[in-house]
Amino acid sequence: MKIIKIEPQGYCNGVKRALQIVNDAINDPLIPKPIHLLGPIIHNHFVVFELQKKGVIIIEDKTKTRQELIAQIHEGSVVFSAHGVSPILYSIAKEKGLTIIDATCSNVLLVHKKIKQYLNQGYQCIYIGTKNHPECEGILGVDASIQLVTCLADIEKLHISEKPIYVTNQTTLSLFDLQEIIIKIKEKFPQAIIEDMICHATTLRQEAMAKQEKVDLCIVVGDAHSSNTKKLVEVSQKIAKIPTVLCENLASLNPEILKNVTCVSVSSGASTPMEIVDEIINYLKSI
Repeated sequence: MKIIKIEPQGYCNGVKRALQIVNDAINDPLIPKPIHLLGPIIHNHFVVFELQKKGVIIIEDKTKTRQELIAQIHEGSVVFSAHGVSPILYSIAKEKGLTIIDATCSNVLLVHKKIKQYLNQGYQCIYIGTKNHPECEGILGVDASIQLVTCLADIEKLHISEKPIYVTNQTTLSLFDLQEIIIKIKEKFPQAIIEDMICHATTLRQEAMAKQEKVDLCIVVGDAHSSNTKKLVEVSQKIAKIPTVLCENLASLNPEILKNVTCVSVSSGASTPMEIVDEIINYLKSI
């Protein structure tokens, strides 16, 4: 079997930084314990489980907002994940006397900064993102006036005043889906200032997936809740036109899908540990 490893692989810089921050806090005797994660630090449950084994407490409930979740924390420290949080979370944590460990990705922080800058200049802001994604939740929490666009149909529902318009987006969206939405927004609001804020790591991975050579099957390794991982699957299927499966680890890889496969490509999300990818590649080599 021919195996093509689609680069880049491994953690992006934002994920590396977030995990380093949390592990440093675990090992720092001056950081108040227990340490709570307000939602997963990154979208990979294998990584989160390893942190739990080190004593970190995960506060998570998909039916609740992070503002509701932080109400459950009464002592110690709270980690704000790589996805970022709304400004009110910082205020609540301080009021509760919690030590804040901020692991927000620098790319996400830049989007927050840009949104605030344009709001202060009197712009109405449009944010292209995924509803209920933690990064999106954090941005929408900056100001109630920010309008969310999740698909082309949402553009027609926007309430636009005479104010100038600023448009930006979630950092882990599909590069190709975003382009389609931006083209439509430009047609409808040609005066709008539009900034594509998909992070470099996400762009590189999606472009590599789109340009991959033809294979019988593509395997994307990553967590099923990871936005950037799911977008890689979409790009491989829709743009490269290759049968594609998402596998969280070797145990989730169904051997049946490998029947009659002579050439396979392997990619991974930006929050996927390389040891999980390597385990799958070594298995494929053994066939």
